[in-house]
Amino acid sequence: MDNETLEIAREALQKHWGFTSFREGQDAAIKSVLEKKNTMVLFPTGGGKSLCYQLPSVLFEGLTIVISPLVALMQDQVHQLNERGIAATFVNSTISSWEVEQRLVNARNGMYDLLYCAPERLETPLWEAELPRLDVDLIAIDEAHCISEWGHDFRPSYRQIRPAFESIADSVSWIALTATATPEVRADIAENLGFTDPEVISKGFERPNLKWWVTATEQKQKKILNAVKKAAPLGSGLIYGGTRRNCEELARKITNQLGVKTEAYHAGIESSNREEVQNRWIAGDLPLVVATNAFGMGIDKADCRYVIHYEMPYSLEAYYQQAGRAGRDGLESFPMLLFKPSDLAIARQRIKDSYPEKDQLQHVYDVLCDSLNLAVGAEMEKSEEVSIRALAKRSGYPARITQSALKVLNQLSIIELIEYLKPRVGIQFVASQDYIREQIQVSENQRKSLFLDTLLRQFGGEAFAAMKYLDFDYIQQKLGVSPNAVKKGLQVLQDHDQLLKFELNGEQPMVKLVDERQAKLRLRKEELEQYRNTLLEKLAYMKGYIQTENCREVYIRQYFGEQEVSPCGHCDNCLQKKKEDVQFTNSDLLAIRQALSGGGKTLGHLCRQLGWSKARIKRSLSHLIREEKVRAKTEKYFWVNNNK
Repeated sequence: MDNETLEIAREALQKHWGFTSFREGQDAAIKSVLEKKNTMVLFPTGGGKSLCYQLPSVLFEGLTIVISPLVALMQDQVHQLNERGIAATFVNSTISSWEVEQRLVNARNGMYDLLYCAPERLETPLWEAELPRLDVDLIAIDEAHCISEWGHDFRPSYRQIRPAFESIADSVSWIALTATATPEVRADIAENLGFTDPEVISKGFERPNLKWWVTATEQKQKKILNAVKKAAPLGSGLIYGGTRRNCEELARKITNQLGVKTEAYHAGIESSNREEVQNRWIAGDLPLVVATNAFGMGIDKADCRYVIHYEMPYSLEAYYQQAGRAGRDGLESFPMLLFKPSDLAIARQRIKDSYPEKDQLQHVYDVLCDSLNLAVGAEMEKSEEVSIRALAKRSGYPARITQSALKVLNQLSIIELIEYLKPRVGIQFVASQDYIREQIQVSENQRKSLFLDTLLRQFGGEAFAAMKYLDFDYIQQKLGVSPNAVKKGLQVLQDHDQLLKFELNGEQPMVKLVDERQAKLRLRKEELEQYRNTLLEKLAYMKGYIQTENCREVYIRQYFGEQEVSPCGHCDNCLQKKKEDVQFTNSDLLAIRQALSGGGKTLGHLCRQLGWSKARIKRSLSHLIREEKVRAKTEKYFWVNNNK
């Protein structure tokens, strides 16, 4: 990128984002994209990946297509871009086919800089028909690790991205972005996308300001209260509680016992309240949130000082991404993981349970289709809300198995499953525009007239032809009434006055069949077991991180493929090693060497022979094992002869 182009890029950065300089790596990534090179960006959570395709989209004359698996996140990004004066939209299964078609026509006419879509969208006849008419300059693939079967969030539909764009693949720029990719995943991404010699821009996985910490305990609640008591004076915090019940209970206990204002965040809380909790935490008005793992996606908060995991994530990718939400401003921060031995057994069982048998998948699929009134061969026009509880009751399976089956069907690209969606309200007027205007004029109820007039202004003429959707929170704000009053008012206008039809979605998961209903799904046992086994393998690496006695940052960075990594010096293991090195003397070494000279000894034997406490023996043996002077085998310790 020559100096003139770089200056233009900086001007765009200043104009739309308000920054005068790029973060580390962003300028290199943008330069590579503008030079039409195949680009792979590996930035940690909060590293500014989105800008690497958003800024070039402003400079390119044509369209940037962004493939994203997270519907809620793409909607948030589109909203933020529009706020910055950048024309962007999305197409996914939450909007009607009529609205999808209209947005694609607008894209064809050059009305957008960016068009976000889910990968499943690329295989629809409408998309295939419109693609040749779009003037595409850049294809950006967010969460690119979803391409790889070795990734922690594999989605088969991601492997069809390159074939879907084959007709224009060589005439556009490509950029693939992820925060978490092992060497195997990177190689798989490059091969699948046809990147023969990609420009790889990586910040590496070092986070020198993070003090990685693992605490093994059977008393997690006691430990978390102590941890929050110490950490709360440092600033804002985030706890990943795992389950809804944990989130509610921990938030209540921390607030009551420590006086630290804490609130829960999970899918069971009404969406407007969830968003309020999130916004107050970002603004610094709420010091601590206890959340399920849905919290934090796409959230930009630089000054979170500590992240505590009450429950263990099942992969290092997930842990690194979530814990990495601490200290994005570069100041000292503390990611802490609480762990007890039974956590691993529970995790293994949950992974196995999360992959139902073939006949269970078929049964849940059939029950789902029946509940949606779909005959064999019928297609769905758009997503519809489903009740997990109702499906579970109808299938005869527990809710846990039913939900797992839906997630697997989603991963296999049989359905599109959308969770944690930003609530939307859809309206279609069924009376004529003139009649509705007349009702606004003649109604004696001023509040009702204002309510109807506001709806007409906001939804406009499009809502007379088809159901049109807008964000629920936006409509509530325009109407100036409570969420409940919005629902009640719409109900009256639909049932009593018969002026409109309305739909609310977002509080429950939404589902759409990717293809027409099949009489029998083509499921291979090997395919189902392969991904489950990959997750079990990732869990083993998570176990290794927890149990390692060496530097935790070294373990993480080597897992992600970095070589020649030096100990960080400030994780719990590094600090313990420094402490042991200070406390361990030459006379201790000589005593243990003499005790082990006659052969292997158990911990109890050494305690009795040397007269030391068990803690002192353990500390000394740990030091000598790291120094490769002692080895452990079947609960006995042996002196290593080649280190005499």
